[in-house]
Amino acid sequence: MTKFTVTRRSLLGASAGGALGLLAKPNLAKAASYATQPVRLFVGTAAAGTVDLVARLLSPTFRDMLGQPVLVENRPGAATTLAAGLVANAKPDGHTLLVSSSAALAVHVASATKPTHLINDLTHVGMACDGGFIYAIHKDVPAKNYAEFVALLQQQPGKFRYGATGIGGNIHLSGALFCLNTGTRMVAVQYANAGMRANELLSNQTQLGIGGGAVLGQHIRSGMLNGLFVASEKRDALFPDLPTSVELGIPGMQNITNWVALHGPKGMPAEIVQQLSQVLQVALAKPEVVSGLAASGLFTTPGTPEALIERMKVDYAVMADVAKRGDIRID
Repeated sequence: MTKFTVTRRSLLGASAGGALGLLAKPNLAKAASYATQPVRLFVGTAAAGTVDLVARLLSPTFRDMLGQPVLVENRPGAATTLAAGLVANAKPDGHTLLVSSSAALAVHVASATKPTHLINDLTHVGMACDGGFIYAIHKDVPAKNYAEFVALLQQQPGKFRYGATGIGGNIHLSGALFCLNTGTRMVAVQYANAGMRANELLSNQTQLGIGGGAVLGQHIRSGMLNGLFVASEKRDALFPDLPTSVELGIPGMQNITNWVALHGPKGMPAEIVQQLSQVLQVALAKPEVVSGLAASGLFTTPGTPEALIERMKVDYAVMADVAKRGDIRID
């Protein structure tokens, strides 16, 4: 297996100085705003999802500091890449922005048609938040922890199923990497949305659930699901007793997570990027934003545009390796 040694912790550490520098700039709230008209935040998923939540938590700070209305526009479609395409082709004046997730990055690695490339076709402002996927199994699965579940999968290859939302999406790739790393085989079942995926898991039509705390958390607390681990370097604040994939020695899982970031059209001027980055850091420091994200199992990730670019490159390499070894393609 290809070895990827750059971790989220090292990237965040490297970006800490830059983030603090952004936060330390004086009179930020009084700086002249570039915005002369309403700012549109495009989201590639339907309302009420994780990316939509993040966009709406950030928008009040952007409205107040840019001095213009901020409109969150949901444009689901093309496996979250429709919105990315709209922003990539917009005028690079800072009035059209994209709030994206790792799902948009994941889709590109498996797509034969190569939609808008999240790294190459946009200007990057910064990462807003991150959160590892929780792995949980239905209560009727005869396993109590990660080791027992892996042993069960090895004894009965191909019998158990997990739900995903889109071929080549980040959940699909995360599950595929889990199987590759553990020498097991599961069936990935695709669903149109997280609600359908959760319903099938609760009825034991699928046995493994992969998702954020907002989707799986209540069912773990009710006893319908047994939490196994969180695919991250950092333990989940909602379920601190769950070990991380790093603690369990499962390589690469921390590079397929549920991060959300802010981007603009390619060619956006550096001074606009800097101002947007500063506003983003201020928003991420607000208690209501921190608590709103934490309620969904997400944590803020203040940092520079350069740190976001480096993180995306590392994650893309991991995802591309998984798609190749797992023969995952979107035709």
